Amino acid sequence: MGSEGFYLSDRLALRPKEAAKTLGISERALRSLLPELPVVRRGRIVLLPVQALQAWLLEQARVEPERAGAVADAIIAEIRNDHR
Repeated sequence: MGSEGFYLSDRLALRPKEAAKTLGISERALRSLLPELPVVRRGRIVLLPVQALQAWLLEQARVEPERAGAVADAIIAEIRNDHR
């Protein structure tokens, strides 16, 4: 049975191409993220555990609002400085 017969919930791990498709990004973009993603490497095999990838993604989503707040504060400060 090919990978198209599987649901994500059936999989324990994904290869980079599958993970990229699942995340909605290019494989090249995914490979640039590999250093910070949870991966299992065995020789030439690279696997991304589904649960670990989901946990990583949720953690990134929690971090982004903090970054967004800092960016918003910087923009507001610039606007205030421009109006002085």
